[in-house]
Amino acid sequence: MDMNVCRRLYDIAETDNLIILLPSNTLYLSGYSSSNCQIIITKNHAYFLTDMRYYLEAKQKLSDNFEVLCQDLNSSANLLEDGSIGFESDISYRQYESLLLLSEDRRLVDISDKIASLRDIKTIEEIKNIKSAQSVTEKAFEEALKFIKLGISEIELSAYIEYIMQKNGCEPAFDSIVAFGEHTASPHAHRSERKLKCGDLITMDIGARYNGYCSDMTRTVGYGQISERQADIYNNVLTAQRLALEGIKSGIKGKDGDKIARDYFARENLDQYFTHSLGHGVGIDIHEGVGLTPREERLLEKNMIVTIEPGLYIDGEFGVRIEDMVQITENSVNNLTNAEKKLIIL
Repeated sequence: MDMNVCRRLYDIAETDNLIILLPSNTLYLSGYSSSNCQIIITKNHAYFLTDMRYYLEAKQKLSDNFEVLCQDLNSSANLLEDGSIGFESDISYRQYESLLLLSEDRRLVDISDKIASLRDIKTIEEIKNIKSAQSVTEKAFEEALKFIKLGISEIELSAYIEYIMQKNGCEPAFDSIVAFGEHTASPHAHRSERKLKCGDLITMDIGARYNGYCSDMTRTVGYGQISERQADIYNNVLTAQRLALEGIKSGIKGKDGDKIARDYFARENLDQYFTHSLGHGVGIDIHEGVGLTPREERLLEKNMIVTIEPGLYIDGEFGVRIEDMVQITENSVNNLTNAEKKLIIL
């Protein structure tokens, strides 16, 4: 990450010191990930703290931008300048206790919103990483379509999808959601030994992680002869997504984006089956930033990355979700998802 980001955060935080502890934020500021790292930023210094397991690698990768030190936070009081300390409020209680010991008479200031506001707007490099992750996600989906056969289990298909991601240089961004038949009526169904039957719908909610950045995509396909009702519900979901894709843009509230799809489902007397929000922000975390939810008052801004994923779920029968990941632009969205959306019957 460009050191300008660290300096920009320091400037908008309006504190004398910053101590960054959350892994997603240390990755955002440094571009480096490990299980033990802390970042301290002062007016004239940027320190990256780690242990001997990562020290040599971190020094090699980060020494142009950080003073890399092999020490822990508790022994770093001498690195701090006089004055206030900015910190993230959603750290663990143990980390907070360490901050209290370290701060002595210094005032602690919550800067969580300041970091979030920076992370919401993606840079060209971040968008490039997300696109790369999405490309691998789509490859995994295409390969999955060839792999699907009668009698395969949800666990088998999920494992194959994640294998394709790893084979192509990515890690899964989250535990893949793969559901067959009646299991598709649960939006976040846990994969099981349930085996594929003729007439089943198949939901695949999958995403890869590349250079620390996530992608997220859902496709629902049919296997064998599906019912007219299943096909109708699929087309309703596809229409709701199309309307949202056409109406969402920079400057609208997140809740107004959600409302586009929700109002369509209400007109079709299907809104009782739409049981989650329309979408969420994506970046280093699979859920981050401004969402498309019924209560989201924050505005969508140019270069935010969000999902648009309407779904209908009929308890005990089946469900359909179609999810694309898009880049918010001034007057529309740039759809980063290229996988086929017409109803595929295998």
